[in-house]
Amino acid sequence: MNRVVPPLCLLLGLMLLIAGFAVLATEGPQPSVELHRATAEADDDYREVLEEQLRHDRFKRTVTIATLFGMSVVMAATGFVAMKPRHPQPR
Repeated sequence: MNRVVPPLCLLLGLMLLIAGFAVLATEGPQPSVELHRATAEADDDYREVLEEQLRHDRFKRTVTIATLFGMSVVMAATGFVAMKPRHPQPR
């Protein structure tokens, strides 16, 4: 089991790093048509609700990206720490 854990951790760390860059490469949440319409019609209550929703979506994306990169570092470090030096085989 100890021989399987380090490569698995390193592989998972690499996959998390790739996923982090993939999410980072996609476009973030943008203002919706409803938000533009509420702004144009001076509907302040609905505009505030939609702006808060947009802020929340942007915050969720930031947290997701930070979590993916952070977990990538943690998994890579765990993989390297879990490696044990090979002892010479007795002859």
